[in-house]
Amino acid sequence: MSMEESIRQIIREENEKHLRDIERMLQSHGYKNTPRFLTVPEAAEILRVGKSAVYELCRQSKHNGFPSIKEAEKIRIPYSALMNWIDQQIKQAN
Repeated sequence: MSMEESIRQIIREENEKHLRDIERMLQSHGYKNTPRFLTVPEAAEILRVGKSAVYELCRQSKHNGFPSIKEAEKIRIPYSALMNWIDQQIKQAN
């Protein structure tokens, strides 16, 4: 196996582990199905960053494409759009 294949395998395994972690986190919050929207703290947990980082991503969404919807004082992040955004970030990193 080449170095590149090894790295890709490691990334795949880490992504699978991360998805299992996300599923456990969602189940612990009482979600039986995939939620349509996430709160900032939920998105932060999925991304494994702090809430401040997610607020900054939301603030700069016009430049970075981060999916967020502001409703009055609340910010909601569409779950499927967040997963697509994560996939785009992974593809750009490769």
